[in-house]
Amino acid sequence: MNSKLIASTVIALSTLTGASAFAQNAQYGEAALVFAPVASTSAVTRAQVKAEYLNARQNGALAVSQEGAFAAAPATASTMTRAEVRNDAVISARATQIGNSTI
Repeated sequence: MNSKLIASTVIALSTLTGASAFAQNAQYGEAALVFAPVASTSAVTRAQVKAEYLNARQNGALAVSQEGAFAAAPATASTMTRAEVRNDAVISARATQIGNSTI
């Protein structure tokens, strides 16, 4: 009987102390990570910002972004026939099979 009382006391205390750790604000989870936007005013118009951007882009003053590094290359006309491509695929597959069989 004594061990049941001690166990229930430990559980009750652990739940109370655990709940107090999260009682700092009324929002939980991802809602607690959201920051309220702060309104700001600017003396520059949208048209002026666009004009400055285009000017800097033309002068090369903008930093180069790596976003376009993985863009698809433009399609070009192939100089190989379908039969040549299939033949190369067969040769490559056979070379792979031979390479894997030596291991």
